[in-house]
Amino acid sequence: MTDTITAINKAIVQRLYKEVLVNWNMSLVEEFIAPHFISHDWPEGSPSGPEAFRTYYSTVIRSVLPDARYEVDDLIAEGNRVVVRWRLLGTHKGHFLDIAPTGRFITLEGIAIYRLENNKLAERWVVTNLHRLLEKAKDTSSANVKQH
Repeated sequence: MTDTITAINKAIVQRLYKEVLVNWNMSLVEEFIAPHFISHDWPEGSPSGPEAFRTYYSTVIRSVLPDARYEVDDLIAEGNRVVVRWRLLGTHKGHFLDIAPTGRFITLEGIAIYRLENNKLAERWVVTNLHRLLEKAKDTSSANVKQH
């Protein structure tokens, strides 16, 4: 029974990435995200649930990287947890924090751990190389300012 649940959970997360985060079909979000979904990497007090998920990806990610696409490198599941090692690829065309668009192609790497409940994603924890990417972008911005 546990192997069946694990396989089902793994398939759900695999479909989420393919259909929502690669094909950008945000109309499917409710199919995957529980009403009480919370992402522990979002700022404290952030909204939760499917609408927050949709807004984050449609607004935040796509405004910074309009051509964003996810690639899954590893997908590991055990019980009600699924771990994804992923890469987010895209061209930096929008403001992010205090960094102006660079026009450069970027790769953000990360690992997400999902907890599923009743065949939907209920919680997520994410670790990325964002700090390293931001430092690189700031160095690039400083170099561009010095050149002008």
